[in-house]
Amino acid sequence: MNSLLLTDILGQTGGHVLHGSDNPVIKYVKNRSKKYIKDHTLVFHLDRDRIRGKYWKDNRSIVIVSDEPGQCTDLGEHIVLIKVDNVEEAYWKFIDYYRSFFQIPVIGVTGTCGKTTTKEMMSQILEEDYNVEATWMSMNSKSVNLRYLTSIDDETEVAVFEMPVCYPGYLRTACRYFQPGIRILLNIGVHHLADCETPEEYMRAKAEIVEGLDPVHGTLILNADDENIRKVVDVSHLQRVIYFGKNNGVDFQAKNIGYAKEGMSFTLEHQGRDYEVYVPGYGEHNVYNALAAIAAVSFVGVDIPAAIKRLAAFEQVEEHLEPKAGVNGCTVIDDTWNSSPLSMATALQVLKDVSQEKTSIALLGYMPQLGEGQYAKQEYAKLGEKAVETNVDLLIIAGDEAKEIGRRALELGMDKNKVHFCETGTEIYEILQPYLNEKAVLLLKITHRVMKKPSFTELKNKLIPEDSE
Repeated sequence: MNSLLLTDILGQTGGHVLHGSDNPVIKYVKNRSKKYIKDHTLVFHLDRDRIRGKYWKDNRSIVIVSDEPGQCTDLGEHIVLIKVDNVEEAYWKFIDYYRSFFQIPVIGVTGTCGKTTTKEMMSQILEEDYNVEATWMSMNSKSVNLRYLTSIDDETEVAVFEMPVCYPGYLRTACRYFQPGIRILLNIGVHHLADCETPEEYMRAKAEIVEGLDPVHGTLILNADDENIRKVVDVSHLQRVIYFGKNNGVDFQAKNIGYAKEGMSFTLEHQGRDYEVYVPGYGEHNVYNALAAIAAVSFVGVDIPAAIKRLAAFEQVEEHLEPKAGVNGCTVIDDTWNSSPLSMATALQVLKDVSQEKTSIALLGYMPQLGEGQYAKQEYAKLGEKAVETNVDLLIIAGDEAKEIGRRALELGMDKNKVHFCETGTEIYEILQPYLNEKAVLLLKITHRVMKKPSFTELKNKLIPEDSE
């Protein structure tokens, strides 16, 4: 974060001093009061919880901005208390003020699936030329927006941020923090029904990607092949909309898509020229991620041949359809980071494409963000249909929440001896043992929070011996 003087901040946010008289340098900002903070911290009292200054008696240069100063007690000589009429308004004035310092390319990427992979692709391509700030791993929740924004400083040349959707307004808030001039919408499936009342509400929330985008200078990059994007995103007011996909007429087109060694190959057509591309990571969805990444970095200033060369050395994100050498020569596709209907359907297609003549085994679990409503049950059932469509040889369902996958597969005629319902990793391993050989390909699509349970951790360790990683 760039250091700022308190007087400069007050000039932008307003407020007057109730306690203290110093003009400290501010190096850190918090939007919640914490018991332990660093020196030179500005705290916006958004939670309005009781603040006991005695906890900060050994700190230096602490500033509290509050519209309920009575909640702030035991303030020592090194704490400055600022009274404002509305702390939320003051906070957002500060956000706008800090963001205004940086006239740099900022890329924001959203989509039901592929955000982290695409963000990592862009970051790795850009880092050879620029000082890049980016979302860390898959940590992209609303709670870390402030941290990411203030990670930008005078040394930053490009920023790349994931912007998820949990409920209406979530994406709008991220756009307000980062004000990305380049925005990517990868796809819209069904997800986060625990927080959105209907699939349609979730889809409309993704359309918030256009809000606040400069209609003349802003760049919106869209998946032209995604039907839901076409349904909910209005681009009529934007002058620069870039499309990627497989069909003719798009700005970045993928042709001749095929599987290669631990990745995908395709021909990129752009402005009348063809480029041969290889991207690590299985699945046609990864081609879409690559198209979006190449398009975005080209608007930052990386030429397409350079982007393609760097993409070939892309370090695949862990536990995102990651192929691994399994026990007894089997292959394990580790896709355990998270799970949604779109990502699970994609993973089942990859399993089919990779297994070919081998035995395909799908280990599927529940999808936390789907919740437990009627729409969730419908989505689980659709995955049962996908398992049948992709000719899975052995289907193992982990946990009660995901049972509808197996039930639907059985309704569609899948052999009951090939569908198993399990509660623990121990049960699963007993079923798998006869199949664990070089003729088997296993899709491990059980979400990270389940895989942390002891029996599932043990299962993974047995399936993927440490010396094979």
